[in-house]
Amino acid sequence: MKRSEMSKIERSVFIQAPRARVWRALTDLAEFSKWFGVSAEGRFVPGARLMMTVTIEGYAGMVFYLMVEKMEPMELFSWRWHPGSVEPGIDYSKEPTTLVEFRFRDEAGGTRVTVVESGFEAISLARRAKVFEENTGGWEYQMAALEKYVRESA
Repeated sequence: MKRSEMSKIERSVFIQAPRARVWRALTDLAEFSKWFGVSAEGRFVPGARLMMTVTIEGYAGMVFYLMVEKMEPMELFSWRWHPGSVEPGIDYSKEPTTLVEFRFRDEAGGTRVTVVESGFEAISLARRAKVFEENTGGWEYQMAALEKYVRESA
């Protein structure tokens, strides 16, 4: 893959549920934690910095942070974070973050959710390919988990 192709990841999923239900699954921290596979405290509000501890087998205990950017009800939910898996002992605080944006669109019988993660071109060349690959697979997994969660909890 060329470097120019590693600037953003885009995935979408159709969920057979109203937009308000999908919005709640994404922006209510208790619901988000269930399908995203994390434990966290606080609330998603613009400006919030939330600590997330992964609960998914194989990654359990890994800690990362989300910095909530925007919340435009049932239209846009976005955050910044340091992409890729966190390696113990490395301080990522000085590194650039990527922007994760969820957008919602009504479709016959449900809602289309599209996630776009951008800003990979600012990540150091030493890490870029690895975190791009990890997050590409991660978004495939997470979008399927979101659809399954909403379907099974409707």
